[in-house]
Amino acid sequence: MTAFDPYAVLGVARAATAGAIKAAYRKRVRHAHPDRGGDPAEFIVVVRAFGLLSDPELRRVFDETGIVDLDSLKNFRRDVAVVLADMFDAAVQSAANAGLKLTQVDFIELMTSAVAKGMAEARTQSQRIDDEIAALTDLSQRIRRHDDRENIFVARLNAQVVARSEQRSVARRRLLILETASVELGNYESDVELIAALDAAS
Repeated sequence: MTAFDPYAVLGVARAATAGAIKAAYRKRVRHAHPDRGGDPAEFIVVVRAFGLLSDPELRRVFDETGIVDLDSLKNFRRDVAVVLADMFDAAVQSAANAGLKLTQVDFIELMTSAVAKGMAEARTQSQRIDDEIAALTDLSQRIRRHDDRENIFVARLNAQVVARSEQRSVARRRLLILETASVELGNYESDVELIAALDAAS
């Protein structure tokens, strides 16, 4: 068990929606960010709280047991940093290849746009998978046997539901990573700050 309470850190109720958690995080992290005169220790706690509550599985584990999976939180933050670093590298390379002056390119805006596009794609993918799972579940309820022997068709459908559920988890994690990346981008006012943050994360 742990005394760390991410809900208290962000100032939200245990029943808070993902949107409310994100809004509370944005508010808290702006004041806590070291680049804005905040306390680095408080900043780490705020980011840790959001990382936990923005991941449905980690939030469920915490709600049920009070256990904080620090390794998963660390991996989540690393994945966010990798996404931002990859996008930044790609944006710089594209600008250089196009012969643009790097000092005249708003890389934060470019990455914010790319993250928004990625979030839209992840939401679409997640919704498509949800629809497929619902259709497979409906079909499995309509295929019945006249005896009590194993229904091989339902077994096949159930296996497909399991596979789609794993795909949905991946899509939802990708969406959470991109949403967190979007929040992180909102904390930077210049490319110099972003580069320093990426260097610190690596």
